[in-house]
Amino acid sequence: MQTWKKRSILGACLAVFLGWIVWICVAITNEPAEGADSLTALRDDARTAVQGEDAEHLQRLFDEDSVADDYAETFIDRLKDADALNADLVLEKREKTSYLVVKGNNRDGAAVCTPWMVTTKDSRWYLDGTPPTVGDLCQ
Repeated sequence: MQTWKKRSILGACLAVFLGWIVWICVAITNEPAEGADSLTALRDDARTAVQGEDAEHLQRLFDEDSVADDYAETFIDRLKDADALNADLVLEKREKTSYLVVKGNNRDGAAVCTPWMVTTKDSRWYLDGTPPTVGDLCQ
């Protein structure tokens, strides 16, 4: 009887462990992809994230090497602080480089603007949080 109990407990522990491993694998498989499939999809996803104040979604659109883990959350908070009520995202092109620019106005009518360079890696499109050196994107 003792051997049967030990085997049952061991079998239950093994089943729980295997279930946990399967759950982790499924969670990883269902993780949304970083970046976007195309430039247009990147703009649309970023627009949805910014206008919907979805920092988690916006964070996944950035090249992880170009921003801190809380960049999108901080950006959304600052956009709210600026009262940028009508912020929209516009694609701009300078020579061979694309930029996604958040443009809007605050309650007083002052311009609110943040440009991000667009990059590609492994056939995915990303935003780069490093400030661009092109100075006319917010005009």
